[in-house]
Amino acid sequence: MFVFKKEQETVEIAGIKIGGQPGENPTVLVGGLFFKGQPVVENMKEGRFDSDLTRQWIDTANMMVEITGHPAIIQVYGRTPTAMERHIPWIAENFDGPFMFESTSAKARIRAIELCDEMGLSDRAIYNSINLSMKGDEKEVLQQSTINSAVVLGWSPRAMSLPDRMEVVTSMIDLARTLGIERMLVDPATLPVGAGYGLEYRTTLAIKSELGLPTCLGPHNAPSAWRFLRREGFNDEAAHLSAIVAATVAAQVLSTDAVMYGSMIRTREVFTAVALIGNALAASAAEVQHALGEDIPLFDPKTAE
Repeated sequence: MFVFKKEQETVEIAGIKIGGQPGENPTVLVGGLFFKGQPVVENMKEGRFDSDLTRQWIDTANMMVEITGHPAIIQVYGRTPTAMERHIPWIAENFDGPFMFESTSAKARIRAIELCDEMGLSDRAIYNSINLSMKGDEKEVLQQSTINSAVVLGWSPRAMSLPDRMEVVTSMIDLARTLGIERMLVDPATLPVGAGYGLEYRTTLAIKSELGLPTCLGPHNAPSAWRFLRREGFNDEAAHLSAIVAATVAAQVLSTDAVMYGSMIRTREVFTAVALIGNALAASAAEVQHALGEDIPLFDPKTAE
């Protein structure tokens, strides 16, 4: 159980609180939609998808939020501007909470920013992500928009030590502020097993300790290229799911405030595991408060029985 001397900032996005001391707020879970390989996807370029199955996934997420008390954010991927024009309005109509949008295409991200402005969705939208590869035109569009929530990605291919990673983190935070971002989730970037996996957890603790800002991670990236899961007997969904769940709860225990768990097909299993560890964190936080004589309102797990 960690207690940070640095005062911890909490941001609120569409009614969801993210950040604070461990145990103060529930871990937020971010599930992904419309990524390559998901059974809901019909045509990535055109943004066509199975709306009935997608609604089922969202219904499952809403049910798990209600049962566990852990909030949900939906991470929307759009390969093209056309895909964003289909995905964002549909999510806005079929999901009440905050959503995060991302793409490998700058044109798609720019179109998503414009859509959020046009549709009055900026209070629910989280831009993903402010990073070293952003170009001037995208920065300008984001700066002129009404969006003020974003993931700040502290990654560089040369930042393979904690001091180097923190240097990138602080420079990206400075950039985010110049672009009008007031509510930021700092992501030190998860790399695959064998390519740097593990440093992000150490960096997360440093961000909380030194900066006091809310953190997020995508630990589902860690096993994405893990050779172990390609061995005979381990190259199946059960083994892969166990790795995703393990990486998720490791991030949770190591003070990550919002965890991206990948495809929403895993929602039930991931929420269940996070709810279990949420009980441990809540009990530990309560004991720490008693020992330190503090009185900070804490998350009260709905699954404590």
